[in-house]
Amino acid sequence: MQRFSDYFNLGLTQSSLDFVNIDVREDSPVYIDPHAIRTQQGEWIASCQVSITTYFDSLLDAVRKGDSARVRELIVPLSEPNETHLGESEGKSRGRSLGSEKKARELIAALQRSRAIKSGLLADLEESILFVDGIGVDILSDITTCLIRTELIVYTKNQCEFHGVKTELQISDPTWDVTARAWLPGAEHDLPRGPDGALLLVPRSIVRIKPELDKDKFFRNYIRPFYVDSELRKGVASEFVKLVAAGKPNAHLKVKLGELEGHLGTSKAAIAKHAEVYPEGMENYRANNTEPKVGLDNAQLSERVGDEVPDLNELLDTVRAIQPGRAGATPYHRAVAALLTAVFAASLGNERLETPQHGGLKRIDITYDNVAGDGFFRWLSLNYPSAVIAVECKNYEEDPGNPEVDQIAMRLGPSQGKVGFLVARSIGDRARMDARCRNVSADQHGFVIALDDEDLQQIVNDVQEALDSGRNPREFPLLRTRFGHLIGQR
Repeated sequence: MQRFSDYFNLGLTQSSLDFVNIDVREDSPVYIDPHAIRTQQGEWIASCQVSITTYFDSLLDAVRKGDSARVRELIVPLSEPNETHLGESEGKSRGRSLGSEKKARELIAALQRSRAIKSGLLADLEESILFVDGIGVDILSDITTCLIRTELIVYTKNQCEFHGVKTELQISDPTWDVTARAWLPGAEHDLPRGPDGALLLVPRSIVRIKPELDKDKFFRNYIRPFYVDSELRKGVASEFVKLVAAGKPNAHLKVKLGELEGHLGTSKAAIAKHAEVYPEGMENYRANNTEPKVGLDNAQLSERVGDEVPDLNELLDTVRAIQPGRAGATPYHRAVAALLTAVFAASLGNERLETPQHGGLKRIDITYDNVAGDGFFRWLSLNYPSAVIAVECKNYEEDPGNPEVDQIAMRLGPSQGKVGFLVARSIGDRARMDARCRNVSADQHGFVIALDDEDLQQIVNDVQEALDSGRNPREFPLLRTRFGHLIGQR
């Protein structure tokens, strides 16, 4: 095994990297989940959502119209995405499911005979795993990878530039054009190269061990209960109902679930038919899957890629060891990014570094999409414009002043998010800094939370204590308190 960070000498482990620290030769057993993409917010993720939606709408339209030529035109360019090294191929990564003429024919046939597509039941790419034969976690991940290849190329270039990873011109596989709704041939891009070809980095926020949507879970939790209720109403007259503890006070009717399932059928075609009989099941399923789920934390993802989970205090020590001043500005920026990525794992993701704004006239040191499924950042997303969180890093010897607070405040707004962090080495006059931040929120320019080395230590302590005690490490009590001060709470 040789992970990306080792191959390119980054000196970082999975917890400090926003992308999956893949094995550059073999596969890492995680998958891109389109459900994670659909339920997240942020600039980068929105572009992914458009790519997936425009493609799948085009595909559904072609299948329902019986336009076989168009269906083939849409399916055949789906290539084996070897560049991401995700999945579970044995030995050298070689793709798993797409790219051959035979596989294309099989997928086209499955789509054309799908009852759920013809009836209009199937609406999203992620739902195809419920109703379309042959589409499992591997193919769903592969299709999604192909559709967001353009976005992954952009993400990879940004990460490589920040981490100093050498890139070279390489021809990509086809990319999806959302405007033309057509595949574009592969083009040259500056990408990192592994032992066996080009590499694409995947944000950890969009990968899962298995997809959120699951055929068996859908049937048993959302469809089967309707049939169970129907059989119970028949009482012992039903061949699938038996009386348990007859003649005793606790006598009750029980449905023989195994026999009922065998009678009903649980193939994808059968489940599509059941969902037509009980459309409330699909409505309930969708209603319960509109919110983002908690992504993989540091321990879970590190285990999947075979990497160690670092001590958060060691990452903080790296920050503290940098000498304040202009000479240390770049190392400080990198060290803060590594620490925050680890601390805010499963809350913030899709990291972008040195992000340009206003036509390149301004730049933000770090931006994250708010991908939280719980905790402080989820609460924030439900109550304030915070789809994107901005971070500015100041390696000053003295306290940041009004210009630095105003600088990050000017980078906030309704479209890009109104919450940001100003991270500095030391804030000697906390009262004055808090007053400056409150003035920003009072003037409705956004919400700036100023943090120094001591605050970072407190956040690390809070996370570690929560992990040690089995509590949710994503509550971040210091941040909640500081934000409360900005909105007038005491």
